[in-house]
Amino acid sequence: MVGGLLHPAFPADTPTLMKQYFFLLLAALWAFAIYPQDADSLNVQSKELLYQKNFDKAFPLLQQAAEMGQAEAQYNLGYAYHRGMGTRIDLEKANSWYERSAAQGYNDALYAMMMAYGNGDGLEQDLEKAFSYALQCANNGDSTCMWNVANCYKQGMGTEVNLQQMLEWSVRLAQLPNPGDLQKSGYITSVRLELAYMYRDGRDVQADPYRAYLWFMIYNEFKRDFSFFQQEQVVKEIQQLEDQLSAEQLKAAPTDAEALLGRPLQNLEKLYEAEM
Repeated sequence: MVGGLLHPAFPADTPTLMKQYFFLLLAALWAFAIYPQDADSLNVQSKELLYQKNFDKAFPLLQQAAEMGQAEAQYNLGYAYHRGMGTRIDLEKANSWYERSAAQGYNDALYAMMMAYGNGDGLEQDLEKAFSYALQCANNGDSTCMWNVANCYKQGMGTEVNLQQMLEWSVRLAQLPNPGDLQKSGYITSVRLELAYMYRDGRDVQADPYRAYLWFMIYNEFKRDFSFFQQEQVVKEIQQLEDQLSAEQLKAAPTDAEALLGRPLQNLEKLYEAEM
């Protein structure tokens, strides 16, 4: 102060303003202490720790994110309880968190609930509930669940036998692109070959040698999912089937197979070869 007056650079109510700023700062710090991060940030951090196999540090972050409603964290927390990662194994809690995640449509959780009810893992076996979760998971395009749904319709597990639905789900699965995951790719290639045999032999469908041939051509796209010796056997079966087809059918087959698959064939030149 100069001559009893405040320095002109500061307004007359500076002490009051400083108090307001101070209390605002305290409020902000208090809020940050209670809600330091959002659920997505906590989930990202927990996944980094899981990747590092630092389960003890990941678990409390997973718990926070899951309780805040983050679907992936809820699934991962369920998995932690399921496998004893950073905590003791508790199947009841595992399934509880899987269920909460599945209610948000998180696909891995739908799969987990399908398996839990299908196998009676930590809860009473219930094939109808297992099928319900499998159907939700399959509608997300999950190849494993699509495979299970097709088999459920064929065998009447958790639902009534419905060969038309079995066929529709088999075709939907067979039309998927082959992923890098060998198991999932194997389901897709296997159902393509199964469709070829169904139409060739008239199993669950009316026999149709030409349609069988189309599915053999589609199977050929990723036949390396099978062993070398299995491929050799299928090559012989393809050649035997060709003897039943007309020249016009053999000429039209590549185009018709591409239309059935929904994209161009990439491996047609190796139709008569087994691949390593």
